Amino acid sequence: MATMRYLSPDQLDRYRRDGFLVINDFLQPNQVRRVEAGIARACTERAGQTRDGGGFNLEKVDDDSMNHQAAAKRPGMFRKIQGAAFTIPEVGEVFTRGDLLDLMEDLIGPEIWYHSSKVMFKPANGGAAKPWHQDAAYWQAYDPRQITVWIAIHDADQGNGCVWAIPGSHRLGLVPHAGRELQVGEGDIDVAQAIPVPVAAGGLLIFHSLVLHMSQRNTSDRDRWSIICDYDCAPNPVFEDIPANRPVGMDEKNIWSLRRAQQTGAAR
Repeated sequence: MATMRYLSPDQLDRYRRDGFLVINDFLQPNQVRRVEAGIARACTERAGQTRDGGGFNLEKVDDDSMNHQAAAKRPGMFRKIQGAAFTIPEVGEVFTRGDLLDLMEDLIGPEIWYHSSKVMFKPANGGAAKPWHQDAAYWQAYDPRQITVWIAIHDADQGNGCVWAIPGSHRLGLVPHAGRELQVGEGDIDVAQAIPVPVAAGGLLIFHSLVLHMSQRNTSDRDRWSIICDYDCAPNPVFEDIPANRPVGMDEKNIWSLRRAQQTGAAR
C-alpha cells in the first residue's frame, strides 16, 4: 500500500466501503470563526438582493430553488454562493490548504484539480430540503470521479437539516435523475438504508460524487452553514464562472491545477 499522507488505513477502508467519511475537528474554532466572518461579510454586501445573480442564489417562495425568477422568501436570505473559493478569500484558503490536498491525494492520487466550490446555507425556520441526488448527475459530461468535501461551519444535526446518505450507494453508478432539480425518487432507491450524517462545526464530510444523499428542511431556530469544494482527478475545466483575476495555477483553458505529482513534497 502507498504511504498515506493524511488518512489512516481504517479511514481509507471506511471511505471505500461507504463512499463517505466524517473527520472531526479539521478546522479549529478560531478557523471556523474566520470563515464564518468572511461568509457573513459577503452576505452583508448583498443584504438587499432579491433575485439570483453573481453566484448568489436565494431561498425561494414554495422552495422552488431552481427557478431563478421565483420570488425570494426575503431579501438576502441565501441558499447558496457558487464559486465561493473565488469570491470569499477565507473559503479559498481552506480549500487550497496543504493538509486538505494531502487528504485528497490519499483518495485520488497526486494529480488534483479544482472542480467547483460553494457555500450552502440552510437558514433557521425555513431552509429548504434538498431531495435525493448524486452530485455526478449535475456533471454528466465528466467522468464521475470527483470527490466532494463538505465542511460544517455550524453544527449540522438532524434538527437543522444535516446530510443523510446511503452507505455503499457509490457502487450503483449513476442512477436516473428527473425534474428541474435533477433528483431521484424515493421509490427508486432503498431509502431504508439511509443514515443521518451529523457533523460538528469544523468537521468535514468527504463523499464520492456517486453517493446518494439528501438533506431535510431546517425547521429549527439554528442556521446551518457549510462550505463545499469538489476536487477532480482529471484536468477538466472549472465548473463555474471564472474571476477576472485568475488564481495561480489556472491556465487559459480554465483548468486549475491544485497539485501535481512533483508538488507532493509541499509543506502541510
